[in-house]
Amino acid sequence: MAIAQKAATRQVAKATQARAVRPVVVRGAVKCQAQQGQQLAKKAAAAAASLPAMLAASPAFALVDDRLNGDGAGIALGVNDPVLGWVIGGMAAAIWIAYYIGQKDFGDFEDKDSGLGL
Repeated sequence: MAIAQKAATRQVAKATQARAVRPVVVRGAVKCQAQQGQQLAKKAAAAAASLPAMLAASPAFALVDDRLNGDGAGIALGVNDPVLGWVIGGMAAAIWIAYYIGQKDFGDFEDKDSGLGL
């Protein structure tokens, strides 16, 4: 029976002018090496189809000006104006000062049973 299958494979290969490839056993499953070529061709076609769109859109990717407020510009914390840095720093300082002043009213927390000690 195996001889008949080999003969049939040869006849099909001759009729379609295709080269017969031997299946490869990979982790208990049979995998044809011709499938790898087809997958590579699909990936190459997808890359070739997306290339013109990517090249046409590249000027839009480079557009960063004051109207966009620095969004997506890679600026730290999105701060594109020095005043915004002072505002962020000032608010962090104000919150820390309020905490520091407020925690004085709670006491020393020397006693382990006081319940609020860190």
